[in-house]
Amino acid sequence: MALKFWVTAPFFYEDTRRPWADVLNDMLEIVDAAEELGFEGITVNENHFQNYVANPSSLTFSALAAQRTKRLRIMPGIVVLPYYNPLLIASDMTMLDHMAPGRVGIGVARGGSPYPLHRIGVDPADARAIYEESLEIIRKVWTEEDVSYDGKFFSFPKTTVMPRPASDPHPQLFVGAQSVDGVRKVAAQGLNLITAPNYGNFEPHGDLQELMSTYDAAVAESGLPRGEVMVLRHTWVGRTEEEALEYFDDVVNEYNYYLSLTGSKATSAANRESRQAVRNEREPVVVERGRMAPAQETVSTEGLWEKYDDPVMSTPARMIERFKTYEAMGVDHLVCLIAMGQPNSAIIRNMEMMAKEVLPAFADAAHPAGIQ
Repeated sequence: MALKFWVTAPFFYEDTRRPWADVLNDMLEIVDAAEELGFEGITVNENHFQNYVANPSSLTFSALAAQRTKRLRIMPGIVVLPYYNPLLIASDMTMLDHMAPGRVGIGVARGGSPYPLHRIGVDPADARAIYEESLEIIRKVWTEEDVSYDGKFFSFPKTTVMPRPASDPHPQLFVGAQSVDGVRKVAAQGLNLITAPNYGNFEPHGDLQELMSTYDAAVAESGLPRGEVMVLRHTWVGRTEEEALEYFDDVVNEYNYYLSLTGSKATSAANRESRQAVRNEREPVVVERGRMAPAQETVSTEGLWEKYDDPVMSTPARMIERFKTYEAMGVDHLVCLIAMGQPNSAIIRNMEMMAKEVLPAFADAAHPAGIQ
């Protein structure tokens, strides 16, 4: 299967003087462009109580996106399961599944930041165990009726989620993991994987290969069928190398917001072992009136292409070359994080250029891609 391209709706809201409705309309323009230009799907970011990802409900936005599209696949995610009762997530997703049958999925994870957990009364130390119970419950109630459960965090008598899923057997499920241990656990359960750089961006070459090798080895050991793999990359295409770096400062700025939200330090990512381990350090997250204080890391453009596998900022030909290596590794879906603070008009133009110059190189006879 040829590599398929997605975009993301990140809801980055750096300038909070703007009406939030303008951000909403920007994200809807990205949805419309993705539908028109031949991208396979869109992932919808979600987070709470700060302006890095200012979207408190990816499922609500996904329902809106479903109603204005006909073929685009839509995936709320990452949905952090410890924020929610799993029965309600399962129920909401079956409703969304009926709104766009065969076109919706969900990406889930335990969460990378303790900041929202503290505000809703969840101990971050419990996040992993809550996530594991939640995932077990969601998978079970989607495929079985009259499910009862008695766990540490969730207990309920016989319950049937209604309506039942429209998709067979249920909406597609991707599980987020960025560490070697996390990827191994996803693969061992035969689940689909969605992954991204563990420290947000500026990931050196070789890290993705290591994660893909880990995933494939764990699948082989499990004896289960291999799931699909979705990889996020920060992308910007230009006719020249100089043009591709026009908005490099926005990429660095978005990176600093990510480091701040997750409480990560760039210095902790000095070697591959630490980059691919579960993040344990937690710097204080500074938020005033909903506005985050980003980290202050600086990154040079010198040798960017040679040093880093992410971001991918270059000409169409070099982009194609790199994405072909992903395809050869077994990556099934590439999620392009294009919106990092640039004007939305520039983002749409960049999507148009990708659709015209990059996507057709990955089209197959059954599923043409890009502008026709």
